[in-house]
Amino acid sequence: MRLRHIEVFRAVMIAGSGSEAARMLNVSQPVVSRVLRHAELGLGFALFERSRGRLLPTPEARALFAQVQRAWGEIERIEALAANLRRGASGLLRVAATPSLATSLLPDALAAMRAAHPKVECDLWASHTREIEAHLLAWEVDAGFAIEPPEQAALALARLCSGEMVLAVPRAWAAGVLRPAERGWLEGRPYIALAEATPLGERLAARLAAAEWTPPQVLRVQTYALAATLVERGLGYAFIDGYTAAGLDPARVLLMRIEPVLDFGLYMISALGAAPSVLVGRLRDSLVRAADRQQRLLDSRLAALPLRLAP
Repeated sequence: MRLRHIEVFRAVMIAGSGSEAARMLNVSQPVVSRVLRHAELGLGFALFERSRGRLLPTPEARALFAQVQRAWGEIERIEALAANLRRGASGLLRVAATPSLATSLLPDALAAMRAAHPKVECDLWASHTREIEAHLLAWEVDAGFAIEPPEQAALALARLCSGEMVLAVPRAWAAGVLRPAERGWLEGRPYIALAEATPLGERLAARLAAAEWTPPQVLRVQTYALAATLVERGLGYAFIDGYTAAGLDPARVLLMRIEPVLDFGLYMISALGAAPSVLVGRLRDSLVRAADRQQRLLDSRLAALPLRLAP
């Protein structure tokens, strides 16, 4: 199929009729019909059945449409990149980040980038890592950002910087505790666990198991951001990423470094073989600077003594 065939076919699949597709493409209906006939002749099979003014897609057309959508995402990415190169500091940037990064680092990084390049348009997703992978494979986003994402054969991972997991505890619990570095004062307290299995979560679980520490999981959540909010409300304690922890209210939450340190990598995820656009590179650099600022803020808020995980 030629590009014009793909464009018209996609428009008809989305619009459901030749007349609506013609309006979408700003052409006449006879042009749409002629292009469709030419495409069907080249393919050797029918794409639509004509019924009462509607174009009903054949099973072959539905199978073809899934691939066309992926290809169209790539075409849009090429057009966006061309616009970025043509206009310099303007264009469209499509980004997905895990919820914790979307609420901690990404706003600061975007603010810094848009201060320098106010004409940039952004489409943003706050998604779990598996969803980010799906967005990238469908060419719906230009880049994704996640903490310790798993390897994926069709995607490329670039480590940007490092962070660390910390313990977040309702500050009221620490009143009168003489030895907060010992974990005994947390025995019997409600624990907020991450429900979703992630590489970092598995490393944390292995660390707790090695320390023979099995806190009761009263609450299970899907994101570190939600776990942090629950800690602020006094509902339990949690191990969360340092970027999220740095933004918590110090009057309500006590933050403690854990010993030995459990570090992690902050990664940029992209489609395999896809060169990052100018805008993606600028956002990446802004994100690294935001991570550095958050780490310095975290360092200033951590308790004097780390929590020892060993029994």
